[in-house]
Amino acid sequence: MAYHDNSEHKRIIDCVLERNANIFQNLGIDCSKHQYEKAKLEERRRLRKIAHLDEEKIGRLIKDSLDD
Repeated sequence: MAYHDNSEHKRIIDCVLERNANIFQNLGIDCSKHQYEKAKLEERRRLRKIAHLDEEKIGRLIKDSLDD
């Protein structure tokens, strides 16, 4: 089941996406490159943990994170 087909999967995915957004929102303009890279690693780690819920959507998000 995918994001749009299962409300529980959607809720979990949305929660992880919100937490990931907060990671980057809390980085200031004075943060180091290391802090930004650490945030990206944490973002991908969280996405991989839920990839089984919607492999296509989460796979696309992980790929986009790697392309930055």
